[in-house]
Amino acid sequence: MNKYICIEIGISAYTEFLMKNNEFKETSDGIFLGIVEALNNKEAIEKIKLLEENKNRLFDNIIAYELK
Repeated sequence: MNKYICIEIGISAYTEFLMKNNEFKETSDGIFLGIVEALNNKEAIEKIKLLEENKNRLFDNIIAYELK
């Protein structure tokens, strides 16, 4: 099995930063979800959703990258 790092991007990964002018600006972020062992990207995404810390999260878009 290969190892995959999974990252959440999109609306569900929304954050804001306080700018120097005291206004908040939305950012496009990627949130690290974890590393899993899987046969392929699809299986990695399903496994990452089953981790205890991710069970109650609503995901917009998960990307899995195979670690070399």
